[in-house]
Amino acid sequence: MSTTLRSIIEEFSVEDQKLIQSKATGLAEEMVRHADSLAEVRAALVKTQEEVARVLNVRQNAVAQLEKRSDLLLSTWRKYIEAMGGELAVAVRTETGTVIMLDSLSSLAKPSAPRRTRASGVARKRQTRPAGKAKVEREAAVA
Repeated sequence: MSTTLRSIIEEFSVEDQKLIQSKATGLAEEMVRHADSLAEVRAALVKTQEEVARVLNVRQNAVAQLEKRSDLLLSTWRKYIEAMGGELAVAVRTETGTVIMLDSLSSLAKPSAPRRTRASGVARKRQTRPAGKAKVEREAAVA
């Protein structure tokens, strides 16, 4: 039987186990505060790509590709963060150090109503002309 970190920690007193858990939680929070990538945030939250993929209903390799991207839509960030049990918050920090939280972005969580392509809802008739006739007209214009 292999030795796991969990089995080693279980050998400590309850008091020491609480201390270890407290330190681990503090270190994880620190990692999240200073994370340079989505993968680091996921690792700090002790989530695997497979777990995030399951929640997002995508394959693991899609999560891996997402974590490598440098340009993401806010809605994609929101879904990814929520899949890990978090909530996306966007803030603006001004040059004077003022922090402004953008609460209006919470509307990203609400699905938008389907857009209609035409106001009347009636399909427009396409005017078509036979291909041969158009070709003849173009050739006549050139001559």
